[in-house]
Amino acid sequence: MRKEEIIGKTITNIYSIVKIEVGGLDHGECFIELNNKIIIDIPFGFCEDIWVKDLDKDALSLFDDLSDYTVYHINENNKTVGEIANNYQRQRRSIFNKLLSVLFGHEIAIKEYQPYKVEYKENKLKHIKDRKITDFLWYDDESEKGLILLENGYLITETNFAPNGTGLAGLNFYENLNDLTLAKGSDYFKLTDQKVIR
Repeated sequence: MRKEEIIGKTITNIYSIVKIEVGGLDHGECFIELNNKIIIDIPFGFCEDIWVKDLDKDALSLFDDLSDYTVYHINENNKTVGEIANNYQRQRRSIFNKLLSVLFGHEIAIKEYQPYKVEYKENKLKHIKDRKITDFLWYDDESEKGLILLENGYLITETNFAPNGTGLAGLNFYENLNDLTLAKGSDYFKLTDQKVIR
């Protein structure tokens, strides 16, 4: 499949496999489903063709749950783990708390680990599902995958290898071209500037 053939197609699902290697490199692979029919790989910018591939049996859909995230804030006073542990031990040794423990089997709770605020964060993946592809962008770096531009301005790409714990392996996205240029610069190429798309 040629790169220009994805223009106008709709992303109906994205599947992903991420393998974590503690202390090493995490590995991610994405499977982009177009029009409920074919699965493609996000190509490198220098490639003219897009690899049509089979869905791996271990890949999970990123669109299974598009509800917003619940974030619990704990440790309001930003105490260190050592400070929290020392405070807990001091409270546990008090006569009152020892008595509660012996009589009722009640252990004191570590209040710094109790949520003091609940916040809801938007799941931005809902802005990617069922969106049409309008362009393909890439930078002059042969080690990086290109970016698929969607009709609402979102851009998606894939990072195959990233340092463990960064969370960058797998699907990555930018909300708009401004976010992309702030992160990576404006010296990208656009497929629609290079070719006449039918």
